[in-house]
Amino acid sequence: MKKLTLAGLTATLSSVMVTAANAAGCGDGPFSKPCPVPEISALEGTAAVAALAAIVLLTWERRRRAS
Repeated sequence: MKKLTLAGLTATLSSVMVTAANAAGCGDGPFSKPCPVPEISALEGTAAVAALAAIVLLTWERRRRAS
């Protein structure tokens, strides 16, 4: 659990999102069909940021107490 950092979590989430976009059949060319994207409300976005902040703060506090 010590090795899991915010950068690792972000990299994992972004790779999952890229895989999902590629699975949807989205193309890169000028004549490709548009990709459907999930909508996110302000409440969901705020909750996601709060969850990430909680993980960062808990990790920081554990490291501070361990040293």
